[in-house]
Amino acid sequence: MKTLYRYISLELVKTATTAFFLFLFVILINRASQIAETILGQGVSFLDFFSILLKMLPAFFGIVIPIALIISITMVFLSMESNNEITALKSCGVSIKQISVPVIILGVVASAISFYSTMYLAPKSNVEVKRDIERLVKKKLTMSITPKNFSSNFPGIIFYVEKIFPQKGIIEDFMVSIQKKDKLITIFGKEGNLRTENDTVFLDILNGSAQILNWKKPKDFQFLTFKNYTVELFKFSSEERFNARKYQTLSQLLKEKNVESQTEILKRLCLSLSPLIVGILIFSIAVSLPRGAFGTGISLTLLTIVIYYVLYTFSKRLAFGLKLPEIALLPDILFGALSGLLYYLSIKEKLKIHTGARW
Repeated sequence: MKTLYRYISLELVKTATTAFFLFLFVILINRASQIAETILGQGVSFLDFFSILLKMLPAFFGIVIPIALIISITMVFLSMESNNEITALKSCGVSIKQISVPVIILGVVASAISFYSTMYLAPKSNVEVKRDIERLVKKKLTMSITPKNFSSNFPGIIFYVEKIFPQKGIIEDFMVSIQKKDKLITIFGKEGNLRTENDTVFLDILNGSAQILNWKKPKDFQFLTFKNYTVELFKFSSEERFNARKYQTLSQLLKEKNVESQTEILKRLCLSLSPLIVGILIFSIAVSLPRGAFGTGISLTLLTIVIYYVLYTFSKRLAFGLKLPEIALLPDILFGALSGLLYYLSIKEKLKIHTGARW
């Protein structure tokens, strides 16, 4: 029996590992194209670009791990079924329950890894990525400004720029709107230079004009022209704060003791348990399909994944909207009940999925 368990486990691990890196690569390519549009060509080195991509990866482990395991279970057991290995094992007195042992063990292991990823790795990854982007923004202040488009790269500030020279931090033929308390300052300039000094962003302007409107005193409207003018745009906080839930680990969420934090914890817990719950469901389906029903098995697997994640997204939003954290566990409750039922029927060999293929 140990040889059988070792064989099944090895096949599952190999297929899951391949699927894991494949899905991760697809996500990486998608994210790379999005980030490249923003930072490449703005004086940001490829090394910084690659570093951000690598630090983003742990944030996707919680999603990729369940999918990789589910796909591997489908591929391995459909392959065994098509090669009559399942039939041969049954004829030797090996039950479906015994065959399922490696699946359950790997499901528990995958869920544990997914739990650690969603509760700790993903938040830390999000923090590191944000810090790196803030660091790049400080170094290359024109990075988030798009030529011939309105850009809001700092709170209360809107840019419109005709030309940008990212390497030098110079902008030409621009407009900048600055909202400060009761005043709206609109500046037009021929040339400007963005720079940082002691965590403060300054804009040095050459040959420009400014319109200053006091909302409380509209009659005090001012129009100024100047050859040289420096305006303070933004001051970076000396203490970085990451209050959003996606930046908080399990330990930090537990300290807050509010409904939103509880919902976030249960939402992550729901996702981390999916490898075990959905894995058992897919196993039950795979061993109940007739020989040669490979296409049907893949289709059912993909449909199961889609339904789970649609339900996961819906329950997450519903839990936050109604402020009922327990609703976040709805996908695992429903799929857990279905998995338990199908698993029971499959080990009793009472579950037969007819697709028109031969048994």
